[in-house]
Amino acid sequence: MLFDNLNKCLKNHQNLIYDEACLDIFNNLTVNVQIFGQYDECHECDPQNLAVLEANNSTSIVVNTRSPISLYYVSEGHQHCPFKRLLYEHYRYGWNITEQCTPIYIKEPADDVYLPILMAFVILFCFGTMWYMVKCIYKNSGRLRRLLLWSSETEENLGGSSAGTPLVIERAPSIRKHPHRIKSVDVFRGLSIILMIFINYGGGKYWFFEHSVWNGITIADLVFPWYVLMDNGVISVSFPSRSLETPPLPRRQIIFHIIRRSFVLIFIGLILNSNQNMSTIADLRFPGVLQRIGITYFIVGILEVIFTKRSEVENVSIIHDVATAWPQWIFCHLYGCYPYMCNISGRCAWMWERLLGSGGLDDGGRFMNCTGGAAGYIDRAIFGHHMYKKPPCNKLYETTVYYDPEGILGTLTSILTVYLGVQAGRILNTYQNVKAKVIRWIVWGLVTGLLGGALCGFSRDNGPIPLNKQLWSLSFTLVTSGMAFITQAFLFVTVDILRKWGGRPFFYPGMNAIVLYIGHSIMKDTFPFAWKPTTISHATYLFMDLWGTFLWVAISIFLYKRNIFLTI
Repeated sequence: MLFDNLNKCLKNHQNLIYDEACLDIFNNLTVNVQIFGQYDECHECDPQNLAVLEANNSTSIVVNTRSPISLYYVSEGHQHCPFKRLLYEHYRYGWNITEQCTPIYIKEPADDVYLPILMAFVILFCFGTMWYMVKCIYKNSGRLRRLLLWSSETEENLGGSSAGTPLVIERAPSIRKHPHRIKSVDVFRGLSIILMIFINYGGGKYWFFEHSVWNGITIADLVFPWYVLMDNGVISVSFPSRSLETPPLPRRQIIFHIIRRSFVLIFIGLILNSNQNMSTIADLRFPGVLQRIGITYFIVGILEVIFTKRSEVENVSIIHDVATAWPQWIFCHLYGCYPYMCNISGRCAWMWERLLGSGGLDDGGRFMNCTGGAAGYIDRAIFGHHMYKKPPCNKLYETTVYYDPEGILGTLTSILTVYLGVQAGRILNTYQNVKAKVIRWIVWGLVTGLLGGALCGFSRDNGPIPLNKQLWSLSFTLVTSGMAFITQAFLFVTVDILRKWGGRPFFYPGMNAIVLYIGHSIMKDTFPFAWKPTTISHATYLFMDLWGTFLWVAISIFLYKRNIFLTI
């Protein structure tokens, strides 16, 4: 559990790592007391017995600072002095147990844990500003350009020239790469893949750059649905549009392409899973990120090929983008809601409220081996040991069974995420007016976001369907998709219409996103992308993770400049 390493704070020089603080407890009563506590992040978990203190005695415990902690003590069978407080990393606190219920106080403060992030932001901002200034000076200074081209001009002069040939040969204008692509889509995809790389490398070990333990949402929880929505969704709508070409591309040829790409993604996903400490074939994990992308791409792509009409419509109605795709919407909504309408009986029997349970200590420990409810039950029955061995909830909730965040039921609900991406692409292709595109993206974003918020009760643990990335719950699908619609609208106006920002540096990774994902997965624990730090702190991990991410951005720029674009 999270209350461990009791002896660490008893030493004179405690060696705390990230998200840890010390709490010194002094029992000033004449009777023995028991200290109970539990973290606020642990949903409906019973308090745990942390320590037993004799009269006029003291002890120290390590406390995790990721979530507020609730504490109280029990003496002579009665509960006393309950309170909740968020403690700060590397601080040393004191708590005097008396009859007056004295509060916790700070004994030894520590440096601000977020100072490394602030310093990294300042450095990156200054670097970006200087780079932009240098580019502006170079583009607008003819003297500087003549100075940089002086050597080539001298060579031309020494070599001589025929009559009528200028001494200085101007460079031919460069050809714009992929002039028909929507740049904001590549920028959004690049933003998602860069955040994904940074988070997979560790995110500086900050809690908001890590996936939620169970319910809730963090920055890390956004990148996968955003990438799936923008990559699979927008690409899926491009294949059916080929049927409108002259001559039209046969549907069977489009279907063959979809099958081939889906199979390649799933196969590469299995290969990447085998690179993660696999000792035998029995340890190979079957589900995975690319597997989910491949399956959802296949289902949504086939739907679009089958139901998309070949004929073009001259007069586009207000709801044309939705009205022409009603069969796809029915199918995707059924699969998006199906996990919440099924029922399973057996060893892991559950009621409606158990569908989203984490098992372990959740709900007072009544469903200890039911991690993931129906989703976990189905995955364990089908995959057996070929699953993710250590889900994020196993330490806080003290779970022992396997649970895979890329399981079967979560894949069904992620189909809705992909099709919302198709809807974003359909809006882009259907309506020619910029205002019509932006308004529809914003409306879709607000509607899906508010609907998802209503399902989770606009809170972490309340509502009929809480936000949960591990289960890819329906509320999680709607909220993350709503945020993606709003972000795409903003990027489209800023990058493509007003051209106030070129999308750099995110534009380059967006052009080779799949290469960066495969590459960073293979080289994750390899120098120079990563190494084992000598000190365990946010500052050291943040530097290492930013450095590894920077290298992959540099690689994407190199590939772009060499006109190398690899796709599946």
